[in-house]
Formats: sequence, structure tokens, C-alpha cells
Amino acid sequence: MAHVRSSNRIEVQELTDGFHRVIAHYGFMDEPDIPDVVASCKNHGLEISPQQITYFLSRETIIPSTRKRGMMLWRERLFRIMAQNAQSATAFFRLPANRVVELGMQVEI
Repeated sequence: MAHVRSSNRIEVQELTDGFHRVIAHYGFMDEPDIPDVVASCKNHGLEISPQQITYFLSRETIIPSTRKRGMMLWRERLFRIMAQNAQSATAFFRLPANRVVELGMQVEI
């Protein structure tokens, strides 16, 4: 589906002990906007203050392997450069940068 109607975008499920699961549905032509999802939760009876949210994201650093046999070294380097030039998850999901914590790891290919 190319687009999801705003009325069908958010699904809120109450879990236990004050925890909730919020699922946002997007079509392949829609641009994700997490702060908009957080604001829309109010329509589903869930009041969330954007200033109290911390977003945890992962970040991988690609390191070409010189010990293992896999891809040819030039392909590994090209893949690493492409990965470095990709848009960050913070920008893609329109997250406020001062509310994001990134946990990183190095991946050897």
C-alpha cells in the first residue's frame, strides 16, 4: 500500500503496569514522523509528554575484514562508504536530536 490514512495510522495496546505498545503503520510512500505519532496518541487516550521521551537507537560501524574471507576488499570498502553516507535514523524518523541515545557496535564484514 502506498499510503495509510491518518485514521488508520496508529494502534495503541495497553499492556501491564502502565506500559503501552504503540504501533504506527506507514505505506511505502509515506514519510515516518515519530513526534507526530506521539502527538496522535492523545486521540487514543494516551497522554505522552514529548519532553519525557528518550529514544534509544542502534548504530553500526562497518569495518572491512582483512582476516576473514567474504566479499572482495573493494566491495567491503564500497559497502562501508555507502553505509556511512546513509541518512541517520534520527533524521529519517524526525526525532529530536536532544532526546536520542545511540548505542553503537562495530561490525566486521
